[in-house]
Amino acid sequence: MVGLGTLFILVMALSALQLWRGRLFETRSLLWALILLIPLPFVANTAGWMTAELGRQPWLIYGLMRTADGVSPHVSAGSAMFTLLGFMGLYTLLFLLGMFLVWRIFEQGPSVNPTATIEIVAGEERSL
Repeated sequence: MVGLGTLFILVMALSALQLWRGRLFETRSLLWALILLIPLPFVANTAGWMTAELGRQPWLIYGLMRTADGVSPHVSAGSAMFTLLGFMGLYTLLFLLGMFLVWRIFEQGPSVNPTATIEIVAGEERSL
């Protein structure tokens, strides 16, 4: 997870530098790297979660502590349910917001001149 995060920072810094120089859209290898990195945040998130959660289990497996003893006495079932419902609500809200934004983009439709491109030079947008 940390390694992928570092990779993301490096690629984004390089992309920002190329964008600032006005050469991002001509750098095919960097564009391919950006496309290929799309699924990796999911991989990083899953790997971090698995490392945190599965890292606890060996202590329970090898006889040092029973699984029943691994339960926290300070966290009630109600607290766990409240946290679960809170995260579900937050993710539902983010999903609905995302769908609303996608719907607005779809309603706008394509641009009048679909062959026109946008050139970004030193922070300025200019239509060609």
